[in-house]
Amino acid sequence: MNTIRVSATHARNNFFELLDQVAAGRSLIIEKDKMAIAQLIPHVIEKRKNKGLLKALDKAAKGFRYSTKDNPLRRSGAKNFLGNWDKDLVRIKDK
Repeated sequence: MNTIRVSATHARNNFFELLDQVAAGRSLIIEKDKMAIAQLIPHVIEKRKNKGLLKALDKAAKGFRYSTKDNPLRRSGAKNFLGNWDKDLVRIKDK
């Protein structure tokens, strides 16, 4: 990790630019009277699973699950269920 040393005055005048550099992964040491006073380091954000959200999504998804046995398109007689909706359509043959 790169470390930048700056004076307190420079840090005050260029705060947002220095924050951008810290966000990019650099460490920043702020000095006053040639003594290290403060250090800014990048904040590491942990990627963790939100168990509550995953549980709620799983619960919500159960309402959309169905058995293939209950699917009317997979039963015998599905043609009667759908009807003959395409009986009057004219089919175009490929040349």
